[in-house]
Amino acid sequence: MSARALHLSLTGFRNPAVFIAACLALGGGAYLACESGLPFVIAGAGAHQLAVFLGFSAVPAALIVLTKRRAELGGLDQKFLAGLGLYLCFLGPLVLLIPSNPEYFKGYRMPAPAFAVYMVLTLLQVSTVDFFTKRVVQLEVERAWGPGMGILAQFAAWTGGHVIEYFWLKDLAGPAGAVLFLGMTGALTGALYWKTKNVLGMMAGHWVLNLLLAAAAILYLPA
Repeated sequence: MSARALHLSLTGFRNPAVFIAACLALGGGAYLACESGLPFVIAGAGAHQLAVFLGFSAVPAALIVLTKRRAELGGLDQKFLAGLGLYLCFLGPLVLLIPSNPEYFKGYRMPAPAFAVYMVLTLLQVSTVDFFTKRVVQLEVERAWGPGMGILAQFAAWTGGHVIEYFWLKDLAGPAGAVLFLGMTGALTGALYWKTKNVLGMMAGHWVLNLLLAAAAILYLPA
């Protein structure tokens, strides 16, 4: 490919709709390839989390660099703390679910090395959700069609990214409870990102939420 052709191609990718479509197509392809073809796993697991990270964090991040977009992740400031704090507000309802299905939450009890690996994999997976739904989808759509459409687009992406979570939440809180919780969290995180444009706080908060939920389950349930 000539330099001019490459320049024209990258210019086309700067269109928000084209950029998001490319992230979905290339990232989705990378995810599917890695999900079934990763040549290694970590501690008997990890292929899924790594595939999610590679497909929906690494690929979009590479496209951001190639198309010369600003990273716009936010900084370690009050807006970062706002994202972190919002996720901590979601911890209470989830902790209340522990007694309703102790057998499920006993799965968090594992040797320390395995738990450390699990939390690293969790970091890769849940931070990807916020990066993709907020920085990739919401911000790009907002630039082209306004904040309302941006929030709606990220909500759709958030819903799609939490299908697995719906199936375990419905067993704990019922279908209506699962829909309510996932809908509320998607709407609130989208609204906060519109205000702050700090995705780092949400990426960190999402992981801390999972870490504290696992810790609460270990402390609450008998050995």
